[in-house]
Amino acid sequence: QRIMMDATASRLFTKAVVNSDVLGRVVAYVDMDFRGGEEFSYIPHLRSAYVSMLGFTAGRDVTTFCDLEAVPETIDHEGPNAYNFRFATLLRYEVDFWQKHFTFGVAAEMPVVSGTYNDNFLPLAQRVPDVPVYLQYAWGRNRQSHFRASAVFRNMYLHNARTGNNTSLFGWGVQASAHIELGEFFTIYGNGIYGEGITPYIQDLTGSGLDFTPDPMNPEKIQTMPMWAWQASGQLNIIPSRFWISGGYSTAYVERENGYYSENQYRRGTYIYGNAFFQATANCRIAAEYLHGSRKNRNGAMGEANRLSLMVQYSF
Repeated sequence: QRIMMDATASRLFTKAVVNSDVLGRVVAYVDMDFRGGEEFSYIPHLRSAYVSMLGFTAGRDVTTFCDLEAVPETIDHEGPNAYNFRFATLLRYEVDFWQKHFTFGVAAEMPVVSGTYNDNFLPLAQRVPDVPVYLQYAWGRNRQSHFRASAVFRNMYLHNARTGNNTSLFGWGVQASAHIELGEFFTIYGNGIYGEGITPYIQDLTGSGLDFTPDPMNPEKIQTMPMWAWQASGQLNIIPSRFWISGGYSTAYVERENGYYSENQYRRGTYIYGNAFFQATANCRIAAEYLHGSRKNRNGAMGEANRLSLMVQYSF
């Protein structure tokens, strides 16, 4: 048990907008927080830095695989463990059509690979970008509700020390996500993901070394790991735009493939939360949040944690 007071989530941003006769609306955006180092170090950290025009976005932004409206607001900056909020260096194209009911997006993004190696397989610099793509259908007077289908394709490079050749593994993932407003007072959120070798796109599995592992039955082979995750949540607007509460359940799971590589390998994690937000003034927001998280390994070892968070936010 411990108490923490933290202001590293404070953010600074700058945004420039130019309306060009040739290029249309051109937006340049940069923002940062103070999570760039060890805990409580307050080292500046670049979150976003991009330019967008004519439907193209170039620079650093939230990955195209992430549906930004598929979860309610949380104090926890990472959000549910089945979510995929992460930043990537990218080149993206998005376009609306059919009276803005449909949106299509595709991108090339800098890959981040987290695999488990052995004496037969060694890491290599990556050569092929990740390619996420999505198609979204929106409805409502202001297109405020939507359903989105997404996919991501990966080609992960590594070196086979036994043969002396470089090799690659194919990773892929699919996602369904939704944001559904049921009138003024209640909103439903959710997303579900399934794939192989896609740990950067599932919050709880990022950096876990499970994009691929050596085959437990034959260490001269290597294999991508199948995994899935889902979350569902809801928000009740008690006083719309002034006071609202939300909560949800989220889980992530790594399947076995020819058994499992190690006994302490991740098996399943869960994330349960509830919060309340109060917009005290146009600039000041106050919130409280409870989180319960758990993780279970392949050998049955399990850990649990609880957290109560309070937030005061002033925007200017």
